[in-house]
Amino acid sequence: MILDIIVPVSTDIWNEKVKFEAERIKSSDIQVRVSELKKGPVSIESEYDEVFASPYVVSLAEELEMNGSNGIIIYCFGEPGLHACKEKLNVPVVGIREAAVSMAKILGDRIGIISTIKSAVPRHVRTLKHEVHKIVAVDMPVLNFVNVTELEKRIELKIQELLKCECDVIILGCGSMLNIDINKMQNEYGVPIVIPLNAAVAVCEYLMKNNLKQSKRAYPFPPVKEIKS
Repeated sequence: MILDIIVPVSTDIWNEKVKFEAERIKSSDIQVRVSELKKGPVSIESEYDEVFASPYVVSLAEELEMNGSNGIIIYCFGEPGLHACKEKLNVPVVGIREAAVSMAKILGDRIGIISTIKSAVPRHVRTLKHEVHKIVAVDMPVLNFVNVTELEKRIELKIQELLKCECDVIILGCGSMLNIDINKMQNEYGVPIVIPLNAAVAVCEYLMKNNLKQSKRAYPFPPVKEIKS
């Protein structure tokens, strides 16, 4: 079975790390493919970025389905094009945010999320205000996450902040927060930390293997019509 991961930005700098981590946690009978966009923003830190990325995400998802995909992950916490893909495709489509939040709800009651830059927080608050307790930001642009040492330091400070706000489970609120020593932080602070990639791979793999996909009552196929470009 083929599991596709769409990194919805126009750079491939995350592809190798994402594929490495996905290969490490997926089942042996699952083949992982990772694709980036050929056009669109180089990072997603706002609804503005999400809107510009969405058409390219949907187009790529359709192409991957035609090329044998059995399940697709939208690898961005903003999930650009997610619901459009759920409508258009006939294979399960999973966003890393919805998977991570669903997993966190199993683990605790007061969910805290660590996001990217401060201006990225309001869009998540609008979407998740009834589901999470607190959203904070490391205040570091996504493209700077290649500095893992600095990123890890800032994440640890935000974990401390969320614990002071009485959060009992924490989500890393960006797919580009990779190569972080999460086990060390979980052991030190005594709180479960959900990695969106791990949650999304587990959920999508479960759906694929159990012949499940988004309900067409909830996500009916869009009507066929002319679309001018």
